[in-house]
Amino acid sequence: MTKEKTETKKEPVKDKKLQFAFYWAASCGGCEIAVLDIDEKILDVVAAADILFWPVAMDIKYKDVEAMEDKSIDVCFFNGAIRTEEQEHIAKLLRKKAKALVAFGACAANGGIPGLANIANKEEVFNVAYLDNPSTDNPKKITPKTSVKVKEGTLTLPEFYDTVKSLNQVVDVDYYLPGCPPPTDLILNAVTAIVDLKNLRRKSKQSNGSMKSIRLRRNVSLSKESSA
Repeated sequence: MTKEKTETKKEPVKDKKLQFAFYWAASCGGCEIAVLDIDEKILDVVAAADILFWPVAMDIKYKDVEAMEDKSIDVCFFNGAIRTEEQEHIAKLLRKKAKALVAFGACAANGGIPGLANIANKEEVFNVAYLDNPSTDNPKKITPKTSVKVKEGTLTLPEFYDTVKSLNQVVDVDYYLPGCPPPTDLILNAVTAIVDLKNLRRKSKQSNGSMKSIRLRRNVSLSKESSA
């Protein structure tokens, strides 16, 4: 009696999606809106990439990012300048977790509007915002503190730095997407370039059996040099 061999049909290996992240530091939020302004094209982005981290749109905690493997994020789009201790911490964390870090918009690239605060120091900024201001009712002259005790416990705030820094003054930046906010066509061109590069690498692996070095050409949509 012969034993019949049963062949198991192998399922085709699904190509892994790109892994994206977005973060909003010291900025107005216009860059976040610009991402949504690509309208129905956002569906193409979702089809090509999973968004692992986007605090403005997703319920995710910093500890979730800290638990990610290093370089597990393919591309992080970081908008906003660095004004606080928290923003610096997240910039360094995302630099560690991302293969490529994009300074997304004018504030991340060169400080933008928040950078104008560098004509004053922290004390002067707080004085105008909380003390010497006709629209502020603050008879006890209270200004933000990094720690304050209340009956429920201790409340904390991140340190507010004396100066504003651009992203590349804190961590290494791979690419810059200029604009306030970046125009939608530049955003789409950048995403398309990233997806095309991924597809090119996949085809190279399939045809050659080994990965060849592929260089992403510089262009106005995804520039290796700051627009400042």
